[in-house]
Formats: sequence, structure tokens, C-alpha cells
Amino acid sequence: MALVRAYEGWKDAEREGSAYEYCWRNFLSAQTLQAIHSLRKQFSFILKEAGLVGADASVNNKLSHNQSLVRAVICSGLFPGIASVVHRETSMSFKTMDDGQVLLYANSVNARYQTIPYPWLVFGEKVKVNAVFIRDSTGVSDSILILFGGALSNGIQAGHLKMLDGYIDFFLDPNLADCYLKLKEELDKLIQKKLEDPSIDIHREGKYLMLAVEELVSGDQCEGRFVFGRESRKPKVPNDENKFTRDGTNPKSLLQTLLMRAGHSPPKYKTKHLKTNEFRALVEFKGMQFVGKPKRNKQLAERDAAIEALAWLTHTSDNTQHEDDNSPPDVTDNMLKLLGKRRKSKRRSG
Repeated sequence: MALVRAYEGWKDAEREGSAYEYCWRNFLSAQTLQAIHSLRKQFSFILKEAGLVGADASVNNKLSHNQSLVRAVICSGLFPGIASVVHRETSMSFKTMDDGQVLLYANSVNARYQTIPYPWLVFGEKVKVNAVFIRDSTGVSDSILILFGGALSNGIQAGHLKMLDGYIDFFLDPNLADCYLKLKEELDKLIQKKLEDPSIDIHREGKYLMLAVEELVSGDQCEGRFVFGRESRKPKVPNDENKFTRDGTNPKSLLQTLLMRAGHSPPKYKTKHLKTNEFRALVEFKGMQFVGKPKRNKQLAERDAAIEALAWLTHTSDNTQHEDDNSPPDVTDNMLKLLGKRRKSKRRSG
């Protein structure tokens, strides 16, 4: 986004006859900006020759003012160069699928900010010195990543969507998850149709689809609603352990993802060796503790403690049901309460 704004500012200054002063004032290279301008002209020529865009630049760029859509295009171009932004209470860190924890390149624009109000960064380059640094990064929302990122698949429970073989998780209301899946499918079909037949007017052919996409990517304020979506109805599951471990899911990783995507510190585990030669683990986060059942080794004990915590976060209650009521129980809002406490405390501190 910084490059886009720098180029647009340079073009404005050039029209006013002050391009040199603009570059000098903002520490920019006029030669580099001219090279970018030449590349843009080449790309524009190629797209026009292919029939994918018309000759009227004002029509082609009529949505260029929408910053969220520009971020979406950047996301589509740079994916799968994606890093998660792990927001903690007083700091943040960045992780990629291949390298684990990474750092922002010192000279990058995003490195100047103490907080980045997005859950993801797409990036164009990685540099390894004594650590791995990412450059040319742009913040994107969950909605942008879902619609313009990679292929999606369903997770272990209703409303759980996975990307990059489960490295990226989204937790939504089941109906909302289905909506995003269908919308992404229709968007992919529309783009494929345009590529096969360039004469199609994509704004006319997919008018309402484009309006829906624009509304979703512009309206996602990154407030955490994709961290854990509240389900209105949920079927009974007799065994919590099966619920959180099928499909090879690691309960400890799932618990940490939920908490850290919500902006909390990762959970801490304490394991005790019992006289029965078994192990019992305790997991703690936000002042709450959950104890698992005795297991034959430390790893299984910590896994069971994580399952207990997840069971509480996705807890179902039968208290309000009658004996002859066979409908699934309502899901409590334990996770939403946890998120709410954090937001309230932030408002007070501000």
C-alpha cells in the first residue's frame, strides 16, 4: 500500500510540475518510480491486447479508491506469502508456515508501527540474515484472505474453515461459513469465465456478486469475529475428545490458535507425576485453570488438559431443555465472554 500511495503521489506531483521536489522530500528515487510507470504501461497494454480490460482507464479503475479492494488484489497476487499477526496484550509477533517466527524488515513501513490492526500480513520477499525478515508486507483482514487467498476446506466442526492444509484456521458461525464458501466459489467461477471469454462485462455479469464482495471486504473491521463464531444451534457430541482430535487436529495447537488470535497470551501447562506412575496436566490462561485426566505420559496429559479447556470454550448446556425436547442444546458464550473482557479492559485503559 505504501508503494501504491508513493506512486500516486508522484503522479500527482508530476502533473503539477513538482515531481523532483516530491521525490527529494520523501526520499524516493525518480528513476525507480519511472521504471514502475513503464511496467504499469506494459501490463496495461498486455491486458488490453488480451481483451481483459477496455481502453477507458477511468472505467477500469473506478474501484481503485477502495483501499480494502486494493488490499484484496495485493493478497491475491502475493499469496501464499502469508504471515499471521499474533497480537498480545503489550506486543505482537509474526509467524509463517515455513519459518515459524519471523521479523519485519527494519526499513519496511510496517516496522514503524507498534500495532498492526490486521490479523494477517501478505508479503513479497523473505530475507534471511541471523533471522528471517519479511519485506513489502501489507495487512489484510480475514474476509480478504478467505475470498482472495488459497483453497478452503471444512474443519473438525461446523463453522471451522481451513486453508494451507490447516495452517490457517477460521472459526465462524456455520451459516456465515457456508456463505463465504459459496461466495468464494462463485467469485472463482466468474473470474474463470472472464478469462475464457474476455468480452464478458464482469461488472454487468456479476454485478451483485461484486457488490457483495466489496461490502464484505470493506466492512470487515478485524474485530475478532472470525476468532470464534457463536453457533446458534449445535448437535450433542458424546465424546469431547473425539470432537477435538478427529482429522488429526492437535488440541494444544487449536487452543493456542483461539487464544492468540483473540489477542491473549499463549496457554501455560504444568504437569505433575502421580504416584500411580501417570501424569496429570493443568493448563492456565487468563487466570483460569483446567485440569485433564491422568495419562500415561506428559504429552498425552497436556493434550487432555487442552481438550478440557476447549470443551469449556465450546460448552453446551442441557439445563434449559425439557425431557421431551430432542433439539440440540444451545451453545454458551464462554469464548465471547473471554473476548469481551479483553475489549472492555482496553476501553478502560484508553
